[in-house]
Amino acid sequence: MIDMRKAPYSLQEEDAAWVENTLAGMTLEEKIGQLFCPMGGSQEPEALKALTDRHVGGIMFRPGTGKETQAAHRFLQEHSKYPMLIAADLEQGGVGSASDGTLFGRQMLAAATGEPEQAYRLGYVSGTEGAIVGVNWDFGPVVDIDRNWRNPITNVRTYGSDPACVLKMGQEFMRGLHEAGMAAAIKHFPGDGCDERDQHLHPTVNNLSAEKWMESYGHIYRTLVEEGADTVMVGHIAQPAWVKKLNPEASFEEQYRPTTLSPELIEGLLWKEIGFNGMIVSDAICRGGKSFRIASLSASICSCLTVILKRTINI
Repeated sequence: MIDMRKAPYSLQEEDAAWVENTLAGMTLEEKIGQLFCPMGGSQEPEALKALTDRHVGGIMFRPGTGKETQAAHRFLQEHSKYPMLIAADLEQGGVGSASDGTLFGRQMLAAATGEPEQAYRLGYVSGTEGAIVGVNWDFGPVVDIDRNWRNPITNVRTYGSDPACVLKMGQEFMRGLHEAGMAAAIKHFPGDGCDERDQHLHPTVNNLSAEKWMESYGHIYRTLVEEGADTVMVGHIAQPAWVKKLNPEASFEEQYRPTTLSPELIEGLLWKEIGFNGMIVSDAICRGGKSFRIASLSASICSCLTVILKRTINI
């Protein structure tokens, strides 16, 4: 189970006790509900109440007007038995949570200035305006490396192809978020931008050697984890070199499993090698990227779910 008294949460004894006592008092159904962060659909009270009745741990709506979004989030928090994580893709400003929010600019635009201060401002504006409408969890910053300009997902959503620039800008964005009182989810572990496919539609591959990965993506993740990244979002992205390094007997299929289905990459690489002690969240599982050889991966799914359950709710 996550040690709430250590980074990134570093809770005082009283707060950690509240978490532990609350968890101990949950039913199994409530604990399982806390694992889910669905995509919100209707913002009608009946639909929102159905979500809180199932005790979901979080939710993410696509941007509506600020007034509508704020009202929906307020209703959810008021009717939820446990405080909810309210997420948004706050990558380019307040527009990530409210359609009438501020459009600051894509991450690559901030990087193009050569001024890390612009990444800080992007994070602060995003976090401040997100908080106004009730968001408390940003799915950002994007710390992928734009190694392949044909990639349809990373590209202008990244801080570019220079790992040092990606790290510096990511640090500043996360600083701005935290100053605005917003939790960060650095993404998309183990790193997008190598392939030229959309990992939401088909699993992609981070093809770096274990050593090159640790020098680039790994260094970025380790540094941001050490600086207090609250959560990490894992993608439908394979990293065969690290699977093989951690499990020399891994089969071809095991090496090319997306991280969302890989115990080696979640437990071995992210938790043990990188030293992350926080919560992980999957990228969207309603997309095609998670369906790779799904029949033959049922054992892996069970294995990963067991690891996550033990890690998060201690059953």
